[in-house]
Amino acid sequence: MRFALYHHVGSGNRGCEALAVSTSAMLRESFSEKPRLYSLHPDEDLQSGYADISGIAAVPIDQSALSRPLTAPQKIHLKLLSKREPFAADAYYFDLLYRSLPLEEDDVFLSIGGDTYCYGENTQMRAMNRRLKKLGKRTILWGCSLDESSFSPGNAEDLRTYDAIFARDTGTSMLLREHGFRRNIFQHPDPAFTLRAKRLAFPDGIPEDNLIGVNASPLVFSYARGEGIGMRAYELLIEYLLQKTDCNVLLIPHVFWSFSDDREVLGALYGKYASSGRVFMLPGMYSAAEIKGFIARCRAFVGARTHATIAAYSSLVPTLVLGYSVKSVNIAVDLFGTTDGLVVPIDALRHPDGLRDAFAGLLRDEALRRAQLKQVVPDYVARAYAAAQTLKNFLAET
Repeated sequence: MRFALYHHVGSGNRGCEALAVSTSAMLRESFSEKPRLYSLHPDEDLQSGYADISGIAAVPIDQSALSRPLTAPQKIHLKLLSKREPFAADAYYFDLLYRSLPLEEDDVFLSIGGDTYCYGENTQMRAMNRRLKKLGKRTILWGCSLDESSFSPGNAEDLRTYDAIFARDTGTSMLLREHGFRRNIFQHPDPAFTLRAKRLAFPDGIPEDNLIGVNASPLVFSYARGEGIGMRAYELLIEYLLQKTDCNVLLIPHVFWSFSDDREVLGALYGKYASSGRVFMLPGMYSAAEIKGFIARCRAFVGARTHATIAAYSSLVPTLVLGYSVKSVNIAVDLFGTTDGLVVPIDALRHPDGLRDAFAGLLRDEALRRAQLKQVVPDYVARAYAAAQTLKNFLAET
């Protein structure tokens, strides 16, 4: 049985990398198979390196990737579809592109996009799924989060094409059932909870003791209700740490895409506070496992990127999340039964001091939060690992 991972947008987002690395490791351990990785940005994946991947296939995204130009009938068909139904036109276009992929060579396809269905209609995904089903392939939506917007008519139709759906949180499982999905729905925590940290020495000049890890992202700031409120919230947080504690601050980027680069906002914070001698920024572009190794040695963590916070949770580091989507809420509820004192929704942040005050509370409850993590995380990680066995049972029975 040959496996493939798809709907992977590239390892420039270390969360995407964490999903691909952890999932491929689980498949190798449980099935003795290394999957192929279908990627929108294979250059990023080649730089990261994947020990448990059999190969990387580039997913074409524009006409230059076609082996030959569109024929006249194809152009006419595309034009007619565009007038009648734009989504169908897009799906047809991507279907033409995807004919160059070696899809026939793999048997089971795991869609590892995570929360991809939370961002509107995705005709590219639908086209890929349609082609896979035409080829008779089994498709699995793997480690997903869904919100109410995920069930638009087009998305719901596409979701029903999967042979099985593995939800990564209770909220997603409940939504699926509310929308009539009954068969082959399984729930396991995010595969990235199983990612093995790689511990490197800290770069020169960065102290190892009493570190508060801080992650911020321009994506999350875009969800704020007031302009500049996200950046100001982080400024007040850092000023609190410098003035009221003896902690050092380590700024940790987790996404390195040109259009959504964490270094953009973290670099601005570093430039403002580096002269304190207690604010540092992780240099370079470390892998997901390496970044997790640094996060694991922090005393506490504040994160905006979901998989940066997963790295912290799974390393038993008390964590405050600046949340922008259903993911952060659902994961916190599954872990702790509440989001109180654990998640600050960015769209509910009325005043920039909200993040500072919430983190001050986390530090006051630091021992309690660490004890909670020690109690719940081992079982949570074990249940994440168990997804591979659930997949094995499902494939054997169908």
